[in-house]
This record gives sequence, C-alpha cells and structure tokens, in this order.
Amino acid sequence: MYNITEKIEISGLQVRYGEKQALKGITFSVYEKEIVGIIGPAQSGKTTLLKTLNRTIDFVTNACVSGIVKIDGIDVSKIKNANQLRRKVGMVFPLPVGLPLSIYDNVAFAPRAAGIRRQDQLDELVEKCLKQAALWDEVKDRLGSLGTKLSGGQQQRLTIARALSHQPEILCLDEFSIAIDPVTTMRIEDVLRELRSEMTILLVTNLVQQAHRLADRTAFLCNGDLVEIDDNEIIFSDSPAQKMTYDYVNGNFG
Repeated sequence: MYNITEKIEISGLQVRYGEKQALKGITFSVYEKEIVGIIGPAQSGKTTLLKTLNRTIDFVTNACVSGIVKIDGIDVSKIKNANQLRRKVGMVFPLPVGLPLSIYDNVAFAPRAAGIRRQDQLDELVEKCLKQAALWDEVKDRLGSLGTKLSGGQQQRLTIARALSHQPEILCLDEFSIAIDPVTTMRIEDVLRELRSEMTILLVTNLVQQAHRLADRTAFLCNGDLVEIDDNEIIFSDSPAQKMTYDYVNGNFG
C-alpha cells in the first residue's frame, strides 16, 4: 500500500492554450511512492497535467496556467530554478528521443551537467540507471555505441534510464508504450513496479488495462475535467462513482 504522505497537491488547476481550455480547475493529490494512472480520451488534458508538474508548460508560448501545484508543499510556480524542479520530476515522452551521443553519454549527460565529474561515480550511476531500466545486460558491452542505433524498445528504455539519471523523486510517463512491442511494454511495466518503492510515478496511458495492472489509483479525465479518481478496485469495479467512468473503462464510451 502506498504512503499517505502527500507528494503532489493540485488545487483548482486550469490551463488554457489561447482560447482553448485544456484543464478546467481540477483538484486532487498524489501520495508518496504510489503509482497513479491517468486515463481518458484524446484532448482530455492528460499530457498538459504532466507538463504543469515540472513546468515544461513554460515552453508553450500561448499557455496560461492558474491554480496551484505543490510538490512537497512548495508551489512549483514559486521555484526560481525550474531546472532544479525538472531534476526532481523526471519525464518520459511517448516517442523515444535519444541524444546523438553514445549510450553511456546519454545517461551521463544530466549527471555531468549537475557537476558530477569523477569517472567512478559516473560509471556507477550509468550502470545503476541502465539496470533500473532493464537495459544493462543488452548494452553493457557496447556503451560507446550511438544510442540512436538501438531498437525502438531499447531507445525507450534508454529514455527511462536518462530520466532516472536525474535521480528524480517523481517520474512521469506519457504513453511510454505507444511505439514499442508488447514484450518490451511488459518489461518496462516490471521496471515501474520495482521503481515504485523508490519514487512516485504518474502514468498517462490510453491502455486502460495498463492502468489497471500498474496503478494503485487511477484518475479519469475527460474534456479537461477530472471525472473521478479512486483506488483501482473502485475505478475498475462494476460501481465506480461515475457512470461515465464505468463506460470508459469498459469500452462503451463515445
């Protein structure tokens, strides 16, 4: 069971892109070392929600954010060094975007930027992150090879290793399995189950059963509204609080 300590507090969060409202005043909390699944149809605000957590929403020129997002009780909008926040909140995007560097340097890039210079420390961290991402055994003999030459599934796991190299406290994954095969997807799901003991994980997925398998709780978003968030045994039961939730998770939506 997850810890009852609040890691993320979201209150009245609204996001607009010009005239389009992506999030409509949602409120909920995420607890320490739990996995929260985030499901819902396209254009529901799922990716937008993740972007508010580490302020990559700042890079969207027409985005207007109101409401409060707190991590460990600190309003993220008040944090002066957004890069420091992004080290705390790792992000894995839907399609793997490898840096045009070796496998080793892909993982070592962020630690070097943070000031780690000792080779033994870098070696240890690279190995740890690649093992956490279930990639070490496949690449340990070719760490000098280009990361972009790996298969799609390997590149996605390299992206996870790179996110872990920040040693984040929160890991956000946005449709990580969209472009990889089912076997690799299941391997990464096993990785996430192991990482749950070390960090809080938010998982945006269009695969309802993936949220069912992995999450402690699941949030259902639709058209920018938070329809419902609850323990998985409620969300995926015959009687969630909202009929819309039942219809969506059972494929009767739309």
